[in-house]
Amino acid sequence: MCGCGKPTVNGEPGAYSWDGKSFMTRQPDPPALEEGDELIHDEPGRCGGIDSHCHHFRVVNNRGLMTLLVRHGGGDERIKLGSRPGAKALAVMDSTARYWVLQMLYHVQQHAARDARMEEQMKWARAAIEKRIRVRKQRGVSLPHGNVKVWIEG
Repeated sequence: MCGCGKPTVNGEPGAYSWDGKSFMTRQPDPPALEEGDELIHDEPGRCGGIDSHCHHFRVVNNRGLMTLLVRHGGGDERIKLGSRPGAKALAVMDSTARYWVLQMLYHVQQHAARDARMEEQMKWARAAIEKRIRVRKQRGVSLPHGNVKVWIEG
């Protein structure tokens, strides 16, 4: 829980407090841009209802594809958002609304990825229990797993 006492954006002087007693400036820590990235929006961490000082979001355009860049305590991530027309919706929002929408998109993607991994794991576990996993060596063929093809039958 943040002790700022009011909605605060990273980089605002003297406004960040973890304990509600000592105040400091928490510096923005943006994710790095890569070659070809054109910065559209830069939204540093903030609080306001919940503490999100550790997440810094950027939206970039790279060859017509919008990408959400995220920096948090676990490192940097890049999440594809789709084509450029979606930028219009983000452009009409104020910074605070845009930040919380970007945070929501980030968490939706995280939950969807986790659910997909769990579903795939369950699919392979069921196939293993039912002995439906097949393996075939393929001579002279380079596959992602060397020269072995693996699939679920039925």
